[in-house]
Amino acid sequence: MEIECLNFGQDEFTQRFTGRDKETLAFYENLSYDEESLEKVWHRPAHAHTAALADIIEDEMSRYGLSGAQRENLERFRQGNRVIIGGQQAGLFMSPSYIVHKIITLLVLAEEVRENHGYEAVPVFWIAGEDHDFDEVNHTHVYDKMHRRRRKIAYKPNLTVPMSLGFYKYDREEMKTTLEAVIEECGDSGFLNSKKASIVEMIDRHEYWTDLFHALVHDAFKEEGLLIFNAHSSAVRALEVPMFSTMIERHEEIDSAFRSGQKAFGTACNLPPMIETDTNVHLFTGSEENRTLLVHEDGRFATDGGAVSKEELLMRLEETPETFSNNVVTRPLMQEMLFNTLIFAGGGAEVKYWGELHAVFRDMDIPMPIVVKRMEIIHEDMRLRKLMDKYNLEVSARLHEDVEHRKKSLVEDATDASFLEEVDDIQERLESDYAAAGEAADRKKHLHLIDANLKAHRKQFDYLKRRYQLEVRRTLRHQLNDLEEVAERILPGGNLQERVYHPWMFPGIAPSALSYTTQLTIIKGV
Repeated sequence: MEIECLNFGQDEFTQRFTGRDKETLAFYENLSYDEESLEKVWHRPAHAHTAALADIIEDEMSRYGLSGAQRENLERFRQGNRVIIGGQQAGLFMSPSYIVHKIITLLVLAEEVRENHGYEAVPVFWIAGEDHDFDEVNHTHVYDKMHRRRRKIAYKPNLTVPMSLGFYKYDREEMKTTLEAVIEECGDSGFLNSKKASIVEMIDRHEYWTDLFHALVHDAFKEEGLLIFNAHSSAVRALEVPMFSTMIERHEEIDSAFRSGQKAFGTACNLPPMIETDTNVHLFTGSEENRTLLVHEDGRFATDGGAVSKEELLMRLEETPETFSNNVVTRPLMQEMLFNTLIFAGGGAEVKYWGELHAVFRDMDIPMPIVVKRMEIIHEDMRLRKLMDKYNLEVSARLHEDVEHRKKSLVEDATDASFLEEVDDIQERLESDYAAAGEAADRKKHLHLIDANLKAHRKQFDYLKRRYQLEVRRTLRHQLNDLEEVAERILPGGNLQERVYHPWMFPGIAPSALSYTTQLTIIKGV
């Protein structure tokens, strides 16, 4: 296995952020992934509820069978060691691949902090079980090697799930059918075929969507010591009651800080707004049925159950905290109110979200952690490498353009331009003859017949040229398919491979083989 790192398609903001531009880092409390910032953050005092949170995480993870490494990290967490954290929605069978890569980023960072700085940070993956965007997580994509095309595989594609995913009970038989379809395309490896029975057992043992996702992540990373946090846990929601109460009491202050901070960040960084929301409370209610954004109007809060007073809303929070959840503005706040965070690793959009929220953290007197961009990883197997060498291609943001250029060159080289020119000459002479045939005065009344016949000939000439060009492409079908395979497997639809394809399409990655980088990591040769 060979690893290469490549500067790839970073926008101006990302270049400034990863390059530690001072004006940009001002929106992140001037923190970056370096010795000075690490030491500053890990000396912050731990939250008083840390031991209680550790108990909840341990209790919920115990259902999946704790490894020795996880028990050690739970004890470190309980003692106040800070975490390296990132999260994601519960994608179908851990898809797409960047979910796995986000987790790998946490593990790589934890190892580097331990080796280079002597601090035992705890990797924590946050499952966004409160999320309700089922259309984003109910499917995956695989590459159909036989037909050389991308294929979408969905679990109940026409199903609508309005509640939080943490409340959704999946259909076990339908989930097994979906698993079969994924493995059919990805499962030519002995590894995946050997895991099939245990995955089926997980499907039978669990009933909620996020629990199955949790089980899969746990199985994949338990020996790495990863702690897994389900944000939708009822025990966690009970622990969060004081935090939700603060957000409700100070919702006007939070909203005002968000709006002003977002504007300042966008102006300084030359960015359009990343977070778009119409609410002024930034919380949801009704997670178990129809998740509804709270809105404050005329002194009352519009909820899924109708308009209520602040007192009534706080009473509902005390009685049924599991029906409350955060939106994109308050989720980072909740994370920092819950966890003692050393580093938050997020995607490019998440990094920008946190910049837009800088004034909210400041006004709420909640310190930011170090924010870093997660690692981006793609796989380039031996077949892809051979094809890329054959056609002189490299991974770049211009790959699709380069592929189209190679295809065009192949077609042009194989086309007999003189033949097409000769056909054009024949058509030109014929049109000249037809024009002459209609010039005689006594033939004017027959011009409609002449024109109709000429039109038929034009169609035949067009057909001849189209069919010839089609025949040329057919003789090049293998080479053109090769080129399209490269583009489709590396940058499907113009997106990085990891944002589309299922992780089971690729070999596993040992975090110990990687180093943290903001460049694109290319794993070659497997």
